[in-house]
Amino acid sequence: MAQVNLVALTHRESQVVQLVGTGRSSKQIALVLGITPKTVETYVEHARLKLQAVNRSQLMVRATLLGLVEDEQGDTDQ
Repeated sequence: MAQVNLVALTHRESQVVQLVGTGRSSKQIALVLGITPKTVETYVEHARLKLQAVNRSQLMVRATLLGLVEDEQGDTDQ
């Protein structure tokens, strides 16, 4: 994996990534956050690029490894 230094996701990017990790679709995330599915996809794309991930699955793996998403107990420690 390429070195990713000081990754800073915005608050909204973090929210979207967290919801992607629950298996929700862009449409479902949009309903939860009160935004459009296209906006969700934009946030996913920004987070994906920041974490140098090629798809949503890799985005979630990298976000988890970097401690950017909480596990089911609300803990970021692995």
